[in-house]
Amino acid sequence: MKHTAYIKALLPPVLLACILSCIFLLPKHDRLVEASISPDMPLGYELTGWYGRKLQESEQERNTLAADTRFSKASYTKLRETLTTPRGPEIVASIVYSGNDMNASIHRPERCLPSQGHVDLLGSKTELALNDGSKLGFTRLTSRTPSRDASRPALQHINYYVFVGHDTICSSHLGRTLQDMSDRVLHGYVQRWAYFQIGTYWGGGTGISEELADKQLQQLISELTPRLLNKDSIKN
Repeated sequence: MKHTAYIKALLPPVLLACILSCIFLLPKHDRLVEASISPDMPLGYELTGWYGRKLQESEQERNTLAADTRFSKASYTKLRETLTTPRGPEIVASIVYSGNDMNASIHRPERCLPSQGHVDLLGSKTELALNDGSKLGFTRLTSRTPSRDASRPALQHINYYVFVGHDTICSSHLGRTLQDMSDRVLHGYVQRWAYFQIGTYWGGGTGISEELADKQLQQLISELTPRLLNKDSIKN
């Protein structure tokens, strides 16, 4: 009995020591690998059927995120094929590259849009066809910004976003977090994630319909995304 009791007393610390010793078998995560998405947005008339111009990140964005966060932003307008073709909205595409502290660099619309006055946020998963023949999953997020003038309707917004790592693309914040944990613990490297977002607006007295706004938004995503992604590095 005394022998059995002695074994039971030793068992917990021995098991704990074995578990802790496994830490030394895990790879060290001191290797940083870059996100497989280019910051070089096509400008001017480089993207057929569109006019693009470079945008500077706002002071609010710079102050909210870590100092070593990198930005790439541009706005696009669909060129009218004829004088009777309805003029579409301005579409803003942005890429935010994480710094050394990912949690202080990468954000998502569900977190930052409410601080900019957006309400009634509604997210859904969707898969969009790209013009290179592939498909890519995005999070689609709708919201609205109430007008200060009670006589005018609220401006409606549509955003699509994904997180792009070195060899992985995730359409959700949770998926990105779990993938990042797996990379660090099991594979021994840290991905410099990039947050890729494309958004536009409709309604609010603009004369732009949701159908037109979403159609042009998806067209731009289809044409722009393959130009930015390094598909050779991405597994999924």
